[in-house]
Amino acid sequence: MRGADAIALALRSEGVGFVAGITSGSTMEISDGLLTTTPEIRTILTRHERVAADLADGYARASGQPGVCLAVLGPGASHLFAGLAQAYADGVPVLGIVGQVPRARAGTRSTSEMPLLSVFQYVSKWEASINMPTRVAEIMRRAFVQLRNGPPGPVLLEVPSDVALESFPDEQFHYTPAGEPHRYRPDYREVERAADLLVHSQRPLIYAGSGVLKARASEELQQLAELLSAPVMTTLGGKSAFPENHPLALGLGGFPRSNLGTSVAYKFAENTDCLLAIGNSFAFQASSGRPFPAGVKLIHSHVDCGEIDRIYATDAGLVGDARLVLLDLLEAVRDRLGSKQAPSLRPEVVEDVRTEKARWLKEWMPLLTSDEVPLNPFRVTWEFMHAVDRQNTIFTHDAGAVRGHACHHYEAIVPGSFVGWGQQSSMGWTIGGSMGIKLAHPEKLVAYAIGDGSFGMTGMDLETAVRNEIPTLGLIYNNSLMGIVSEIQHREFGGRSNMVELGGDYVGVAKALGAYAERVERPEGIRPAIERATRATRDGKPAIIEFVTKPLEPQPRPDKAPGSI
Repeated sequence: MRGADAIALALRSEGVGFVAGITSGSTMEISDGLLTTTPEIRTILTRHERVAADLADGYARASGQPGVCLAVLGPGASHLFAGLAQAYADGVPVLGIVGQVPRARAGTRSTSEMPLLSVFQYVSKWEASINMPTRVAEIMRRAFVQLRNGPPGPVLLEVPSDVALESFPDEQFHYTPAGEPHRYRPDYREVERAADLLVHSQRPLIYAGSGVLKARASEELQQLAELLSAPVMTTLGGKSAFPENHPLALGLGGFPRSNLGTSVAYKFAENTDCLLAIGNSFAFQASSGRPFPAGVKLIHSHVDCGEIDRIYATDAGLVGDARLVLLDLLEAVRDRLGSKQAPSLRPEVVEDVRTEKARWLKEWMPLLTSDEVPLNPFRVTWEFMHAVDRQNTIFTHDAGAVRGHACHHYEAIVPGSFVGWGQQSSMGWTIGGSMGIKLAHPEKLVAYAIGDGSFGMTGMDLETAVRNEIPTLGLIYNNSLMGIVSEIQHREFGGRSNMVELGGDYVGVAKALGAYAERVERPEGIRPAIERATRATRDGKPAIIEFVTKPLEPQPRPDKAPGSI
């Protein structure tokens, strides 16, 4: 067999269902190996390598399994870099396979040669070169061990073209899959300390991040919240880890204050005396860079020990898989409560949450039901939420102002039904990301909100969805602007803005690429268009709805009135 055939066999052994990317001179052997050796592995040609990485990223987020993407050496690898950077920032297991010049030309400044391992070390968890065809099994297995274990993140493998082409005896290839992830529990002494803090707290608050979703720990999170009558807020990446229609749900939040969180979460964050933060990293957007408030006890849990005490000093640090952490905490808290364990939620806590959410929605309702023309983007999200079956829908968002317009009020009620992301905030991620999500959950409606600026970055890959029959639903919030840039410029430069105007016929582009598409300009047309587009996706056709929205509608902030810059 060739080295390329061995790579294909290793991918099949690891259960890989597809490889997305672009092939050319340095990877044609690999794409041929996939075709001839493992035809059951689907190959998806994208229009851009960055979108291939996004597609693999979306699949990994939605399935919990590694996604795989392929790029040629030099320029192709450069394009792949942006996609892996996004996966690295959000901790997503993506395997990037890139071509390289033949070994005999290494270091000669050959055409398109690039020191890939050095370049990608900043956006990958582990990187290696398959320098001999007989080492394929060894190195591929190491790659999948890294992808499946410990703090998640992408892995980069370079394959010189002659290694992929070179043959070796079949009997020398032996591959043992990496197997199920090795998960670990927290130190029992830290669990005991954390349980004491939670049981003696008067106003406990839970702050859940993406680690809860990655560990499939939503059920355990809900059990602990109900046991403690502790309200729950989530990071953007953790949105849907806790059902947002639950009596204890506060929606998006942060600590000490999120830039994008709800005022409901902000109020409870200001009044807590003990915070359990699980599966989050206290990123700047979620903390606003504020100092930790005096008098509040912090219990922080993360799968990466390097995150504990990195930003804020903890009173108890729980290093381990979020599900195992929560199971241990549940046992310890139940042991302490004993006969004092409450049979139901504390009514005063439930009433406080209900009252604050009602106040918050009342403030926002004029925007959520606005009859403005051009459309208010919050009205678009509100109509979409009420037009679809949220039990069977996965919704995601793009970078920029559309993130706030789409995620703030959309109520996610099923774990994994909302894919929040953006530590790197790559514009256009949802074009590829939504395709990966749909491949992971073909039975669901997969929809994404994207701004006109972001669509311009990667919109040609809508044709990839059409050609590969991946029927996603795209909602373009078209304000003819780079919206978040315009918002910041207006706020910081006395209402002036520059380099923000955009134009184009996005419906025309989408139709030309083979998608179902229509434009909506008036509020009464929002829901019928969503219903028509949803039917198109059920018929197997990707769909786009272009909503003509207000030129400037500020993102929500917890400390400002709705619509304020």
